Amino acid sequence: MASGSCCLPRSVFGGRPVMGAKDRTGVSLSTRGAVPPASLPDGPGRPGRAGGWRPGRAVGQAGLSSSGSAPAPRVSPGLVPCAISVRNPQQADAAELDPGAVWQPRFPGAELVGAAADLLPSIAAAAGRAAEISEGPRWEIVVSPGVLRVRTRDYARAERTHERQLRHHRADVDIAASYLVDGEEPAELLPTRGTITAWSPKSRARMIARLSDLDYTRLYGRYRTCHSCGRDYDPDGDRCPVCKHTGSTLTDRSGRLPAMVTLTYPGDWLTVAPDAESVTEHFAALAKRYARAWGEDLIGPWKKEFQARGAPHLHLSTTPPMGFTTVTDPDTGQRREVDFKTWLSITWADIVAHPDPKQRRKHRAAGTGVDYAEGIRLTDPRRMAVYFAKYGTAHGKDYQHRVPDEWISCYLLCESCGRDYDTDHDECPDCGHPDAEVVELGSAGRFWGYRGLRPVLAARHVTPANGVRAGRVLRRWYKAKGLTKRVRRPRVDQATGRVTYRTTTTRRQLFADNRGFIVVNDAPAMASQLARYLATVPRPTQRAAEAWVSSSSV
Repeated sequence: MASGSCCLPRSVFGGRPVMGAKDRTGVSLSTRGAVPPASLPDGPGRPGRAGGWRPGRAVGQAGLSSSGSAPAPRVSPGLVPCAISVRNPQQADAAELDPGAVWQPRFPGAELVGAAADLLPSIAAAAGRAAEISEGPRWEIVVSPGVLRVRTRDYARAERTHERQLRHHRADVDIAASYLVDGEEPAELLPTRGTITAWSPKSRARMIARLSDLDYTRLYGRYRTCHSCGRDYDPDGDRCPVCKHTGSTLTDRSGRLPAMVTLTYPGDWLTVAPDAESVTEHFAALAKRYARAWGEDLIGPWKKEFQARGAPHLHLSTTPPMGFTTVTDPDTGQRREVDFKTWLSITWADIVAHPDPKQRRKHRAAGTGVDYAEGIRLTDPRRMAVYFAKYGTAHGKDYQHRVPDEWISCYLLCESCGRDYDTDHDECPDCGHPDAEVVELGSAGRFWGYRGLRPVLAARHVTPANGVRAGRVLRRWYKAKGLTKRVRRPRVDQATGRVTYRTTTTRRQLFADNRGFIVVNDAPAMASQLARYLATVPRPTQRAAEAWVSSSSV
Protein backbone atom coordinates (compact mmCIF):
# COMPACT_ATOMS: atom_id res chain seq x y z
CA MET A 1 0.00 0.00 0.00
CA ALA A 2 1.30 3.47 -0.82
CA SER A 3 2.43 5.68 2.00
CA GLY A 4 -0.10 8.36 1.18
CA SER A 5 -3.04 5.96 1.45
CA CYS A 6 -2.36 5.23 5.12
CA CYS A 7 -2.71 8.79 6.31
CA LEU A 8 -6.24 9.82 7.17
CA PRO A 9 -7.48 13.39 6.77
CA ARG A 10 -7.13 15.63 9.77
CA SER A 11 -10.87 16.04 10.12
CA VAL A 12 -11.29 12.29 10.56
CA PHE A 13 -9.59 12.42 13.95
CA GLY A 14 -11.52 15.48 15.12
CA GLY A 15 -8.79 18.12 14.90
CA ARG A 16 -9.38 21.55 16.33
CA PRO A 17 -11.52 23.82 14.15
CA VAL A 18 -9.71 26.54 12.25
CA MET A 19 -10.60 30.18 12.68
CA GLY A 20 -13.53 31.18 10.52
CA ALA A 21 -14.81 27.64 9.99
CA LYS A 22 -18.55 27.05 10.27
CA ASP A 23 -20.70 24.00 10.86
CA ARG A 24 -23.69 22.85 8.81
CA THR A 25 -25.99 25.32 10.52
CA GLY A 26 -23.73 28.27 9.69
CA VAL A 27 -22.54 28.80 13.28
CA SER A 28 -18.86 29.61 13.69
CA LEU A 29 -16.97 26.75 15.27
CA SER A 30 -14.68 29.13 17.11
CA THR A 31 -17.67 30.57 18.99
CA ARG A 32 -19.33 27.27 19.77
CA GLY A 33 -19.72 26.90 23.54
CA ALA A 34 -19.70 30.66 24.14
CA VAL A 35 -22.30 32.25 26.36
CA PRO A 36 -25.45 33.11 24.39
CA PRO A 37 -26.41 36.74 24.88
CA ALA A 38 -30.01 35.78 25.71
CA SER A 39 -28.86 33.69 28.68
CA LEU A 40 -26.98 36.57 30.30
CA PRO A 41 -28.71 38.67 32.93
CA ASP A 42 -30.08 42.08 32.00
CA GLY A 43 -27.80 45.03 32.53
CA PRO A 44 -24.35 46.05 31.44
CA GLY A 45 -22.82 42.61 31.99
CA ARG A 46 -19.59 41.96 33.81
CA PRO A 47 -16.46 44.10 33.31
CA GLY A 48 -13.74 43.08 30.88
CA ARG A 49 -11.42 42.04 33.74
CA ALA A 50 -13.83 39.23 34.59
CA GLY A 51 -13.12 37.52 31.28
CA GLY A 52 -16.45 38.03 29.50
CA TRP A 53 -18.65 40.82 28.12
CA ARG A 54 -17.39 44.39 28.35
CA PRO A 55 -19.65 47.03 29.92
CA GLY A 56 -22.48 47.75 27.51
CA ARG A 57 -21.59 44.93 25.13
CA ALA A 58 -24.19 42.51 26.55
CA VAL A 59 -26.99 44.94 25.67
CA GLY A 60 -25.66 45.48 22.16
CA GLN A 61 -25.28 41.75 21.56
CA ALA A 62 -28.86 41.16 22.67
CA GLY A 63 -30.13 43.53 19.95
CA LEU A 64 -31.03 46.45 22.28
CA SER A 65 -29.85 49.97 21.52
CA SER A 66 -29.06 52.69 23.98
CA SER A 67 -32.34 54.35 23.05
CA GLY A 68 -34.44 51.29 23.89
CA SER A 69 -37.36 51.31 26.24
CA ALA A 70 -35.46 49.46 28.96
CA PRO A 71 -32.01 51.07 29.33
CA ALA A 72 -29.49 49.20 31.43
CA PRO A 73 -28.81 50.62 34.88
CA ARG A 74 -25.34 52.02 35.47
CA VAL A 75 -23.21 50.37 38.08
CA SER A 76 -20.25 51.79 39.89
CA PRO A 77 -16.88 50.21 39.14
CA GLY A 78 -15.36 48.01 41.76
CA LEU A 79 -14.08 44.53 42.54
CA VAL A 80 -15.84 41.60 40.88
CA PRO A 81 -15.78 38.66 43.32
CA CYS A 82 -17.08 36.15 40.77
CA ALA A 83 -16.92 36.25 36.99
CA ILE A 84 -20.10 34.26 36.47
CA SER A 85 -22.42 35.11 39.33
CA VAL A 86 -22.41 38.88 38.57
CA ARG A 87 -26.05 39.93 38.53
CA ASN A 88 -28.08 43.10 38.58
CA PRO A 89 -30.12 44.23 41.60
CA GLN A 90 -33.29 42.65 40.15
CA GLN A 91 -31.74 39.17 40.37
CA ALA A 92 -31.81 37.93 43.92
CA ASP A 93 -30.83 34.34 43.24
CA ALA A 94 -27.85 33.12 41.23
CA ALA A 95 -29.73 29.91 40.48
CA GLU A 96 -31.74 31.79 37.83
CA LEU A 97 -28.69 31.54 35.56
CA ASP A 98 -28.84 28.28 33.64
CA PRO A 99 -25.49 26.44 34.09
CA GLY A 100 -26.13 24.44 30.93
CA ALA A 101 -26.03 27.61 28.84
CA VAL A 102 -22.69 28.67 30.33
CA TRP A 103 -20.79 25.38 30.56
CA GLN A 104 -21.29 22.42 28.23
CA PRO A 105 -18.88 19.63 29.29
CA ARG A 106 -17.78 17.05 26.74
CA PHE A 107 -15.97 14.53 28.94
CA PRO A 108 -16.34 10.97 27.59
CA GLY A 109 -17.59 8.48 30.15
CA ALA A 110 -16.46 4.96 30.93
CA GLU A 111 -19.19 3.47 28.72
CA LEU A 112 -17.91 5.29 25.63
CA VAL A 113 -14.33 4.27 26.38
CA GLY A 114 -15.24 0.57 26.59
CA ALA A 115 -17.47 0.69 23.51
CA ALA A 116 -14.75 2.36 21.42
CA ALA A 117 -12.13 -0.17 22.55
CA ASP A 118 -14.41 -3.04 21.53
CA LEU A 119 -14.40 -1.75 17.93
CA LEU A 120 -10.66 -2.35 17.61
CA PRO A 121 -9.55 -5.59 15.88
CA SER A 122 -8.35 -7.23 19.09
CA ILE A 123 -7.14 -10.76 19.77
CA ALA A 124 -8.79 -12.73 22.55
CA ALA A 125 -6.14 -14.60 24.51
CA ALA A 126 -6.76 -18.00 26.03
CA ALA A 127 -8.68 -17.92 29.31
CA GLY A 128 -9.33 -20.40 32.09
CA ARG A 129 -7.04 -22.73 33.99
CA ALA A 130 -5.13 -23.70 30.84
CA ALA A 131 -4.19 -20.09 30.08
CA GLU A 132 -0.51 -19.23 30.22
CA ILE A 133 1.26 -15.88 30.26
CA SER A 134 3.17 -15.47 27.02
CA GLU A 135 6.81 -14.48 26.98
CA GLY A 136 7.92 -11.39 25.14
CA PRO A 137 6.20 -8.08 24.46
CA ARG A 138 2.58 -7.97 23.32
CA TRP A 139 1.13 -5.10 21.30
CA GLU A 140 -1.75 -3.17 22.87
CA ILE A 141 -3.97 -0.25 21.97
CA VAL A 142 -5.21 1.53 25.09
CA VAL A 143 -8.17 3.92 25.03
CA SER A 144 -9.03 6.41 27.78
CA PRO A 145 -11.25 9.52 27.83
CA GLY A 146 -8.50 11.75 26.43
CA VAL A 147 -5.53 9.54 25.49
CA LEU A 148 -4.92 6.97 22.76
CA ARG A 149 -1.86 4.76 23.34
CA VAL A 150 0.00 2.21 21.30
CA ARG A 151 2.40 0.23 23.46
CA THR A 152 4.04 -3.15 24.04
CA ARG A 153 4.06 -4.89 27.41
CA ASP A 154 5.78 -8.05 28.62
CA TYR A 155 3.31 -9.52 31.10
CA ALA A 156 5.58 -12.44 32.02
CA ARG A 157 8.36 -10.06 32.96
CA ALA A 158 5.95 -7.89 34.94
CA GLU A 159 4.76 -10.96 36.83
CA ARG A 160 8.32 -11.90 37.75
CA THR A 161 9.00 -8.35 38.91
CA HIS A 162 5.88 -8.42 41.10
CA GLU A 163 6.90 -11.71 42.69
CA ARG A 164 10.39 -10.36 43.37
CA GLN A 165 8.93 -7.29 45.09
CA LEU A 166 6.76 -9.54 47.25
CA ARG A 167 9.81 -11.53 48.35
CA HIS A 168 11.65 -8.33 49.25
CA HIS A 169 8.65 -7.11 51.23
CA ARG A 170 8.45 -10.37 53.17
CA ALA A 171 12.16 -10.11 53.97
CA ASP A 172 11.71 -6.53 55.25
CA VAL A 173 8.81 -7.65 57.46
CA ASP A 174 10.86 -10.53 58.88
CA ILE A 175 13.76 -8.21 59.69
CA ALA A 176 11.43 -5.73 61.40
CA ALA A 177 9.84 -8.56 63.40
CA SER A 178 13.27 -9.73 64.59
CA TYR A 179 14.02 -6.24 65.89
CA LEU A 180 10.70 -6.12 67.75
CA VAL A 181 11.31 -9.53 69.32
CA ASP A 182 14.65 -8.30 70.71
CA GLY A 183 12.96 -5.17 72.08
CA GLU A 184 14.60 -2.78 69.60
CA GLU A 185 13.15 -0.31 67.14
CA PRO A 186 13.18 -1.46 63.50
CA ALA A 187 15.70 0.20 61.26
CA GLU A 188 14.28 2.92 59.04
CA LEU A 189 14.08 1.85 55.41
CA LEU A 190 15.79 3.96 52.80
CA PRO A 191 13.50 5.79 50.36
CA THR A 192 13.00 4.14 47.00
CA ARG A 193 13.14 7.43 45.10
CA GLY A 194 15.38 10.46 45.31
CA THR A 195 14.63 13.94 46.54
CA ILE A 196 12.11 15.87 44.45
CA THR A 197 13.78 19.20 43.77
CA ALA A 198 12.27 20.25 40.42
CA TRP A 199 9.39 19.63 38.04
CA SER A 200 11.00 17.51 35.33
CA PRO A 201 9.76 17.15 31.73
CA LYS A 202 8.96 13.50 32.44
CA SER A 203 6.74 14.52 35.35
CA ARG A 204 4.98 17.00 33.06
CA ALA A 205 4.36 14.28 30.46
CA ARG A 206 3.05 11.89 33.11
CA MET A 207 0.73 14.58 34.45
CA ILE A 208 -0.72 15.29 31.00
CA ALA A 209 -1.30 11.60 30.33
CA ARG A 210 -2.80 10.84 33.75
CA LEU A 211 -5.10 13.87 33.89
CA SER A 212 -6.39 12.91 30.45
CA ASP A 213 -7.12 9.37 31.69
CA LEU A 214 -9.41 10.45 34.52
CA ASP A 215 -13.18 10.09 34.49
CA TYR A 216 -14.39 13.66 35.07
CA THR A 217 -18.05 12.71 35.11
CA ARG A 218 -17.68 12.48 38.89
CA LEU A 219 -17.19 16.25 38.94
CA TYR A 220 -20.51 17.24 37.41
CA GLY A 221 -22.66 14.10 37.09
CA ARG A 222 -25.20 12.19 39.11
CA TYR A 223 -24.26 8.62 40.08
CA ARG A 224 -24.38 5.95 42.74
CA THR A 225 -21.29 4.47 44.42
CA CYS A 226 -21.47 0.85 45.53
CA HIS A 227 -20.63 0.22 49.20
CA SER A 228 -19.12 -3.18 48.40
CA CYS A 229 -16.84 -2.77 45.37
CA GLY A 230 -16.72 1.04 45.16
CA ARG A 231 -17.84 1.23 41.52
CA ASP A 232 -20.03 3.99 40.12
CA TYR A 233 -23.19 3.10 38.25
CA ASP A 234 -26.49 4.50 37.01
CA PRO A 235 -28.32 6.50 39.71
CA ASP A 236 -31.64 4.90 38.67
CA GLY A 237 -30.29 1.37 39.20
CA ASP A 238 -31.34 -0.62 42.26
CA ARG A 239 -28.10 -2.60 42.62
CA CYS A 240 -24.50 -2.64 41.45
CA PRO A 241 -24.21 -4.29 38.00
CA VAL A 242 -20.85 -5.87 38.95
CA CYS A 243 -21.18 -7.27 42.48
CA LYS A 244 -25.04 -7.10 42.70
CA HIS A 245 -24.81 -5.31 46.04
CA THR A 246 -27.82 -3.14 46.92
CA GLY A 247 -26.09 -0.70 49.27
CA SER A 248 -24.99 2.52 47.61
CA THR A 249 -24.52 6.26 48.09
CA LEU A 250 -26.16 8.74 45.73
CA THR A 251 -24.02 11.71 44.64
CA ASP A 252 -25.60 14.56 42.69
CA ARG A 253 -23.27 17.27 41.33
CA SER A 254 -25.45 18.22 38.39
CA GLY A 255 -26.39 21.85 37.91
CA ARG A 256 -23.03 23.18 39.14
CA LEU A 257 -20.43 25.38 37.48
CA PRO A 258 -16.73 24.46 37.56
CA ALA A 259 -14.22 26.81 39.09
CA MET A 260 -10.47 27.12 39.53
CA VAL A 261 -9.73 27.38 43.24
CA THR A 262 -6.46 29.03 44.29
CA LEU A 263 -4.91 28.69 47.76
CA THR A 264 -2.05 31.01 48.69
CA TYR A 265 0.02 31.78 51.80
CA PRO A 266 0.54 35.04 53.69
CA GLY A 267 3.51 37.37 53.26
CA ASP A 268 5.47 35.72 56.06
CA TRP A 269 4.96 32.25 54.61
CA LEU A 270 8.03 30.55 56.09
CA THR A 271 6.50 30.74 59.57
CA VAL A 272 3.54 28.55 58.60
CA ALA A 273 5.05 26.56 55.69
CA PRO A 274 8.69 25.77 56.56
CA ASP A 275 8.69 22.60 54.42
CA ALA A 276 6.64 20.70 51.86
CA GLU A 277 5.07 18.46 54.51
CA SER A 278 3.34 21.50 56.04
CA VAL A 279 1.65 22.36 52.74
CA THR A 280 0.52 18.76 52.32
CA GLU A 281 -0.96 18.72 55.83
CA HIS A 282 -2.79 22.01 55.23
CA PHE A 283 -4.36 20.71 52.02
CA ALA A 284 -5.41 17.46 53.72
CA ALA A 285 -6.98 19.44 56.57
CA LEU A 286 -8.93 21.54 54.08
CA ALA A 287 -10.31 18.39 52.44
CA LYS A 288 -11.49 17.06 55.82
CA ARG A 289 -13.21 20.32 56.76
CA TYR A 290 -14.83 20.46 53.34
CA ALA A 291 -16.31 17.01 53.85
CA ARG A 292 -17.69 17.96 57.27
CA ALA A 293 -19.11 21.30 56.13
CA TRP A 294 -20.64 20.31 52.78
CA GLY A 295 -21.32 16.58 53.25
CA GLU A 296 -19.26 15.46 50.24
CA ASP A 297 -15.64 14.81 49.34
CA LEU A 298 -13.39 17.43 47.80
CA ILE A 299 -12.49 16.04 44.37
CA GLY A 300 -10.59 17.31 41.36
CA PRO A 301 -7.05 17.63 39.97
CA TRP A 302 -4.60 19.93 41.73
CA LYS A 303 -1.15 21.40 41.10
CA LYS A 304 1.44 23.04 43.34
CA GLU A 305 3.49 26.02 42.19
CA PHE A 306 5.68 28.72 43.68
CA GLN A 307 5.42 32.47 43.46
CA ALA A 308 8.32 34.82 42.69
CA ARG A 309 8.79 35.42 46.42
CA GLY A 310 9.13 31.66 46.96
CA ALA A 311 5.78 31.07 48.65
CA PRO A 312 3.88 27.96 47.52
CA HIS A 313 0.32 28.07 46.24
CA LEU A 314 -2.14 25.42 45.05
CA HIS A 315 -4.57 25.29 42.13
CA LEU A 316 -7.59 22.98 42.26
CA SER A 317 -10.20 22.43 39.55
CA THR A 318 -13.53 21.39 41.07
CA THR A 319 -17.25 22.12 41.05
CA PRO A 320 -17.98 24.11 44.23
CA PRO A 321 -21.34 23.67 45.95
CA MET A 322 -23.96 26.28 45.15
CA GLY A 323 -25.61 26.32 48.58
CA PHE A 324 -24.76 27.74 51.99
CA THR A 325 -23.22 26.40 55.17
CA THR A 326 -22.48 27.69 58.64
CA VAL A 327 -19.06 28.74 59.90
CA THR A 328 -17.73 30.55 62.97
CA ASP A 329 -17.12 34.22 62.27
CA PRO A 330 -13.52 35.00 63.33
CA ASP A 331 -14.45 38.59 64.23
CA THR A 332 -17.58 37.99 66.34
CA GLY A 333 -17.17 34.34 67.32
CA GLN A 334 -20.78 33.64 66.30
CA ARG A 335 -22.02 31.08 63.79
CA ARG A 336 -23.28 32.58 60.54
CA GLU A 337 -24.41 31.32 57.15
CA VAL A 338 -21.96 31.83 54.28
CA ASP A 339 -21.45 30.71 50.69
CA PHE A 340 -18.55 28.63 49.42
CA LYS A 341 -16.20 31.52 48.68
CA THR A 342 -16.58 33.08 52.13
CA TRP A 343 -16.30 29.67 53.78
CA LEU A 344 -13.09 28.95 51.86
CA SER A 345 -11.49 32.26 52.91
CA ILE A 346 -12.29 31.78 56.59
CA THR A 347 -11.42 28.08 56.69
CA TRP A 348 -8.12 28.31 54.81
CA ALA A 349 -6.90 31.19 56.99
CA ASP A 350 -7.87 29.20 60.09
CA ILE A 351 -5.99 26.11 58.83
CA VAL A 352 -2.81 28.03 58.00
CA ALA A 353 -3.17 29.88 61.33
CA HIS A 354 -0.45 32.49 61.13
CA PRO A 355 0.50 33.58 64.68
CA ASP A 356 0.52 37.28 63.75
CA PRO A 357 -3.08 38.65 63.89
CA LYS A 358 -2.32 41.24 61.19
CA GLN A 359 -0.92 38.61 58.82
CA ARG A 360 -3.88 36.33 59.49
CA ARG A 361 -6.36 39.13 58.78
CA LYS A 362 -4.66 39.93 55.46
CA HIS A 363 -4.51 36.27 54.58
CA ARG A 364 -8.23 35.85 55.26
CA ALA A 365 -9.01 38.79 52.98
CA ALA A 366 -6.83 37.77 49.99
CA GLY A 367 -5.57 34.23 50.57
CA THR A 368 -8.02 32.37 48.32
CA GLY A 369 -9.58 32.72 44.90
CA VAL A 370 -12.56 31.12 43.13
CA ASP A 371 -12.46 31.80 39.39
CA TYR A 372 -15.46 30.49 37.46
CA ALA A 373 -14.31 32.12 34.21
CA GLU A 374 -11.28 29.80 34.08
CA GLY A 375 -13.30 26.78 35.16
CA ILE A 376 -15.86 26.91 32.35
CA ARG A 377 -13.04 26.85 29.77
CA LEU A 378 -12.16 23.26 30.76
CA THR A 379 -14.76 21.30 28.80
CA ASP A 380 -12.88 18.12 27.82
CA PRO A 381 -9.94 15.99 29.08
CA ARG A 382 -7.35 17.55 26.79
CA ARG A 383 -8.17 21.10 27.82
CA MET A 384 -8.02 20.06 31.47
CA ALA A 385 -4.58 18.44 31.16
CA VAL A 386 -3.02 21.08 28.91
CA TYR A 387 -4.27 23.88 31.16
CA PHE A 388 -2.46 22.45 34.18
CA ALA A 389 0.64 21.72 32.09
CA LYS A 390 0.89 25.21 30.58
CA TYR A 391 -0.10 27.09 33.73
CA GLY A 392 3.09 28.70 34.91
CA THR A 393 5.19 27.79 31.83
CA ALA A 394 3.90 30.49 29.49
CA HIS A 395 4.64 34.22 29.56
CA GLY A 396 7.97 33.79 31.37
CA LYS A 397 6.60 32.05 34.47
CA ASP A 398 9.15 29.26 34.70
CA TYR A 399 9.97 30.42 38.22
CA GLN A 400 6.70 28.88 39.42
CA HIS A 401 8.38 25.46 39.28
CA ARG A 402 11.56 26.43 41.10
CA VAL A 403 11.66 25.09 44.63
CA PRO A 404 12.60 27.77 47.19
CA ASP A 405 16.04 27.51 48.75
CA GLU A 406 14.46 27.47 52.20
CA TRP A 407 13.04 23.99 51.47
CA ILE A 408 16.20 22.47 49.98
CA SER A 409 19.61 22.31 51.67
CA CYS A 410 22.67 20.80 50.01
CA TYR A 411 26.32 20.14 50.82
CA LEU A 412 29.33 18.54 49.13
CA LEU A 413 30.73 15.14 50.07
CA CYS A 414 34.39 14.60 49.19
CA GLU A 415 34.98 11.50 47.10
CA SER A 416 38.49 11.04 48.51
CA CYS A 417 38.26 11.43 52.28
CA GLY A 418 34.49 11.42 52.71
CA ARG A 419 34.25 14.75 54.52
CA ASP A 420 31.24 16.99 53.95
CA TYR A 421 31.69 20.72 53.41
CA ASP A 422 29.77 23.73 52.15
CA THR A 423 29.01 24.33 48.49
CA ASP A 424 30.96 27.62 48.41
CA HIS A 425 34.26 25.69 48.47
CA ASP A 426 35.94 24.59 45.24
CA GLU A 427 37.85 21.73 46.88
CA CYS A 428 37.90 19.69 50.07
CA PRO A 429 39.34 21.71 53.00
CA ASP A 430 41.16 18.63 54.38
CA CYS A 431 42.66 16.79 51.41
CA GLY A 432 42.26 19.36 48.65
CA HIS A 433 40.50 16.89 46.35
CA PRO A 434 38.34 18.75 43.80
CA ASP A 435 35.81 15.98 43.07
CA ALA A 436 32.79 15.81 45.34
CA GLU A 437 29.21 14.54 45.31
CA VAL A 438 26.32 16.93 45.79
CA VAL A 439 23.97 15.75 48.55
CA GLU A 440 20.55 17.41 48.80
CA LEU A 441 18.30 17.33 51.84
CA GLY A 442 14.64 18.20 51.87
CA SER A 443 12.01 17.84 49.20
CA ALA A 444 9.47 19.84 47.25
CA GLY A 445 6.86 17.12 47.64
CA ARG A 446 4.47 16.22 44.88
CA PHE A 447 3.90 18.86 42.22
CA TRP A 448 0.51 17.54 41.08
CA GLY A 449 -2.17 15.00 41.87
CA TYR A 450 -5.92 14.39 41.97
CA ARG A 451 -8.53 13.64 44.60
CA GLY A 452 -11.62 11.46 44.24
CA LEU A 453 -11.16 10.79 40.51
CA ARG A 454 -10.40 7.46 38.88
CA PRO A 455 -8.61 6.66 35.62
CA VAL A 456 -10.56 4.76 32.96
CA LEU A 457 -8.42 2.59 30.67
CA ALA A 458 -9.53 -0.01 28.13
CA ALA A 459 -6.63 -2.08 26.70
CA ARG A 460 -7.02 -4.43 23.75
CA HIS A 461 -4.38 -6.87 22.49
CA VAL A 462 -3.70 -6.60 18.76
CA THR A 463 -1.38 -8.32 16.32
CA PRO A 464 2.07 -6.80 15.73
CA ALA A 465 1.01 -5.81 12.21
CA ASN A 466 -2.01 -3.86 13.47
CA GLY A 467 0.04 -2.33 16.27
CA VAL A 468 2.65 -1.07 13.81
CA ARG A 469 -0.05 0.26 11.46
CA ALA A 470 -1.79 2.06 14.30
CA GLY A 471 1.44 3.70 15.46
CA ARG A 472 2.32 4.64 11.90
CA VAL A 473 -0.97 6.35 11.10
CA LEU A 474 -0.96 8.20 14.43
CA ARG A 475 2.60 9.40 13.77
CA ARG A 476 1.54 10.73 10.37
CA TRP A 477 -1.54 12.37 11.85
CA TYR A 478 0.59 14.18 14.42
CA LYS A 479 3.16 15.15 11.79
CA ALA A 480 0.40 16.71 9.66
CA LYS A 481 -0.35 19.16 12.45
CA GLY A 482 3.00 20.86 11.75
CA LEU A 483 3.89 21.55 15.40
CA THR A 484 7.40 22.83 16.12
CA LYS A 485 9.61 23.46 19.13
CA ARG A 486 12.69 25.53 19.95
CA VAL A 487 15.79 23.60 20.98
CA ARG A 488 19.40 24.51 21.79
CA ARG A 489 22.12 22.71 19.88
CA PRO A 490 25.88 22.80 20.69
CA ARG A 491 28.43 23.98 18.16
CA VAL A 492 32.12 23.18 18.77
CA ASP A 493 34.92 25.26 17.31
CA GLN A 494 37.42 22.72 15.93
CA ALA A 495 40.36 25.10 16.33
CA THR A 496 39.84 26.26 19.91
CA GLY A 497 37.45 23.63 21.26
CA ARG A 498 35.06 26.32 22.48
CA VAL A 499 31.45 25.22 22.72
CA THR A 500 28.68 27.63 21.78
CA TYR A 501 24.96 27.07 21.56
CA ARG A 502 22.48 28.09 18.92
CA THR A 503 18.69 28.02 19.01
CA THR A 504 16.88 26.33 16.17
CA THR A 505 13.36 25.27 15.32
CA THR A 506 12.59 21.59 14.81
CA ARG A 507 9.42 19.66 14.21
CA ARG A 508 7.83 17.81 17.09
CA GLN A 509 7.74 14.05 16.69
CA LEU A 510 5.72 11.31 18.35
CA PHE A 511 5.56 7.55 17.82
CA ALA A 512 9.17 7.41 16.65
CA ASP A 513 9.17 3.60 17.06
CA ASN A 514 5.41 3.22 16.48
CA ARG A 515 4.83 3.43 20.23
CA GLY A 516 3.61 6.34 22.31
CA PHE A 517 0.47 8.28 23.19
CA ILE A 518 -1.43 11.31 21.99
CA VAL A 519 -3.77 13.57 23.94
CA VAL A 520 -6.98 14.54 22.14
CA ASN A 521 -10.29 16.08 23.07
CA ASP A 522 -12.30 12.88 22.50
CA ALA A 523 -10.21 9.70 22.48
CA PRO A 524 -13.18 7.27 22.05
CA ALA A 525 -14.22 9.05 18.84
CA MET A 526 -10.66 8.90 17.55
CA ALA A 527 -10.37 5.22 18.51
CA SER A 528 -13.50 4.44 16.51
CA GLN A 529 -11.98 6.11 13.44
CA LEU A 530 -8.75 4.20 14.02
CA ALA A 531 -10.72 0.94 14.21
CA ARG A 532 -12.35 1.78 10.87
CA TYR A 533 -8.93 2.37 9.34
CA LEU A 534 -7.52 -0.91 10.70
CA ALA A 535 -10.57 -2.74 9.33
CA THR A 536 -9.79 -1.55 5.80
CA VAL A 537 -6.20 -2.76 5.95
CA PRO A 538 -5.75 -6.45 5.02
CA ARG A 539 -5.51 -8.34 8.25
CA PRO A 540 -4.17 -11.86 8.86
CA THR A 541 -6.71 -14.64 8.90
CA GLN A 542 -8.04 -16.07 12.13
CA ARG A 543 -5.84 -19.12 11.70
CA ALA A 544 -2.75 -16.92 11.35
CA ALA A 545 -3.75 -14.91 14.41
CA GLU A 546 -4.21 -18.07 16.46
CA ALA A 547 -0.84 -19.32 15.26
CA TRP A 548 0.79 -16.07 16.40
CA VAL A 549 -0.82 -16.34 19.84
CA SER A 550 0.30 -19.95 20.26
CA SER A 551 3.85 -19.20 19.08
CA SER A 552 4.23 -16.37 21.60
CA SER A 553 3.06 -18.47 24.56
CA VAL A 554 5.35 -20.57 26.72
